[in-house]
Amino acid sequence: MKQKILLTALATIGLLGTTVGAEKLRVAYSASPVTVDPYRSSNTPSGSLNSHIYEGLVDRTNENLLGTKFTWESPTRLVVDLRQGVKFHNGADFTSRDVLYSVCRMMYRVNGKNNVITNSLSPVTDVEALGPYKVAFDTGKPYPILIQKLKYLYIMSASLGTDVPQTIVYDKDGNCGIGAYATTAEVESGVAGIGTGPFKLAQFTKNGTTKMVRNDDYWGQKSDWTELEISPVINSGARVAGLLSGDFDVIESPSLEDMQALDKKDGFSYVTTPSWRTIFILMDVGSDQANGVTTPDGKNPFKDIRVRKALSLAINRQAIVDRLLGGKATVAKQFAPEYMPGAETDLPPLPYDPEGAKKLLAEAGYKDGFSMELFVPSDRYPNINRVGQVIAQYWTKVGLSVALKPQPWSVFSKTRKARKLGVWLYGWGHPQGFTQMISFNYPTRNTELNLGSSNYSNYQNAEVDTWMQKWAVEIDTDTADAYGRNAMKVIVEDMAGIPLYYQHSAWAFRSGLAVKGRPDEFTNAKGISKK
Repeated sequence: MKQKILLTALATIGLLGTTVGAEKLRVAYSASPVTVDPYRSSNTPSGSLNSHIYEGLVDRTNENLLGTKFTWESPTRLVVDLRQGVKFHNGADFTSRDVLYSVCRMMYRVNGKNNVITNSLSPVTDVEALGPYKVAFDTGKPYPILIQKLKYLYIMSASLGTDVPQTIVYDKDGNCGIGAYATTAEVESGVAGIGTGPFKLAQFTKNGTTKMVRNDDYWGQKSDWTELEISPVINSGARVAGLLSGDFDVIESPSLEDMQALDKKDGFSYVTTPSWRTIFILMDVGSDQANGVTTPDGKNPFKDIRVRKALSLAINRQAIVDRLLGGKATVAKQFAPEYMPGAETDLPPLPYDPEGAKKLLAEAGYKDGFSMELFVPSDRYPNINRVGQVIAQYWTKVGLSVALKPQPWSVFSKTRKARKLGVWLYGWGHPQGFTQMISFNYPTRNTELNLGSSNYSNYQNAEVDTWMQKWAVEIDTDTADAYGRNAMKVIVEDMAGIPLYYQHSAWAFRSGLAVKGRPDEFTNAKGISKK
């Protein structure tokens, strides 16, 4: 009943219904956004959807948005100048007070639980308004990646809260003297789903079509589209069928076969863009036993570097890219694309040598191989099930017994976090820079420096810890990048995981459109225009 009342109200104020001369853009996502509350999920579909409604101080692609200048006044104090003349969808002016409200809401424990991205700002000790269009972020110790972490701080209006002080005093628990925040339910209903972005939320339905209308008061370049509909369509065949039938104008992640078919059809096209996502294999390299792995000696084989290197040598990465992915990926040499700013560019290719792999396995005591389960998130990354099948075949050819275990992301992610995986295929994007994945995954866990929080491999290396601890407190970008490159070299040499390829993102679309892909894999109407 509440939803019906809300939709009636939205239609009354012009957020639903067809406008005279309306230009509607219909987009099919390849995965379902789970919320339009910007602090409750950090997954790509939700972030992609929310980027139409909300804006951060800085974009994931490093473009300045609501922040116009970022200045380190000291190693522990970042001052941000704010964009002036910006209004929220409800007409409220954007000021530093809204930044304070948003930081506090991000840090506030909803139903006793942290927001999923609360840790991004956990080193921040204070946030202070220095006038209506300037804020300062203070950290107890140097936290040089703060600007990168601010990419996750979408700004919400302080007008959405209850009993919000005119001067908000920050505290790390997110109470901040605020009577009550807009709830996730209010945000998802549309009542509080209000930002400064190029589109206004009209209707959000989990696992269904989300409707938006253009924000005609947007401070930046206005969209060509007066209406936007985003629908999750998980099956690739169903997405391309929807494109061909005219149900959608743009679709995400067409398969290789889809793109080959579109080459033969008039009126349709596609574009691919090298992304910042690496597809790789992780192993439990530190435990005495690895889940799903059975060996004759009862040990964890991945603790032996010879086994890890053998698994890498058994894989023909170039064949995967050329034959399986149709050339629409880049062979990986490390855990972040070398075309990212600051990344190492001189690492040698990872060789393919199945005979060498057999020799190393024999030297490690596994001449007759061992058995393992390879877990794959079946609905997360393009072509990932086929990649898993090929990896299993490569390892079988060098004498291993591999059982492929595809799981939907909802199951896979929980199993991973519970540390119940011994070997798994995975992907990681790098919107925070080329060190993002290795800073989370390979250092020994260090909550003070925000390192190693996703070290499900149980990997430990003192040299890696040294380089990453230096990186974590270095505010000079060039010096920090050098530390990150040093750590990356050690991790690759140690074969703590197995890099495979850098994913290319793809979009298919009808004629008459121009589509510009993004390296962070977001599908945003900003990049879709009429020719």
